[in-house]
Amino acid sequence: MESKEELRERLKRARLELTDAEHTVKSREIVKKLKLAMDWSRIKTLHYFEPMLDLLEPDIAEFINYLEDNFRDLKLFTPRKIEGTWQLIAVNGRGAPDGFDAVIVPMLGFDLKTLHRIGYGGGYYDRFLANLPEARKIGACFELGKLDHIPAEPHDIPLDAIITETATYPS
Repeated sequence: MESKEELRERLKRARLELTDAEHTVKSREIVKKLKLAMDWSRIKTLHYFEPMLDLLEPDIAEFINYLEDNFRDLKLFTPRKIEGTWQLIAVNGRGAPDGFDAVIVPMLGFDLKTLHRIGYGGGYYDRFLANLPEARKIGACFELGKLDHIPAEPHDIPLDAIITETATYPS
């Protein structure tokens, strides 16, 4: 069985092999599914990721534009690395809320059975999600990240749903 580090390396390589056209098409399909993932009018605060395009994370910018255009009361927040430190930025709100109604997270891969994610290994999202038990936790990942098993540790937080270009898990 592969270790988490071996899985990370394999998944990074696979994702970096996507062509620009494949990345664009797959990202657009993920955006379509994100729009249908839930009733966004019921969400007041959303934490989302800004994709690191050099790592070919799914580009969800079109989805964020959709939310801004259609749900004016929705407060959006995203982490940004500023001078080497990750900080929470209020995109169209003020100050960080006490919690979030929903969180959209990136990942390299996911365990199809448990909906655990595997990221880059820094633990940022596991620590963050552990403090948000009530938030709807949605992952955005390419289908190539689907795995039969990820070695889970006690601090790993399963997601409520994972959206890829071909499916929404659990279905």
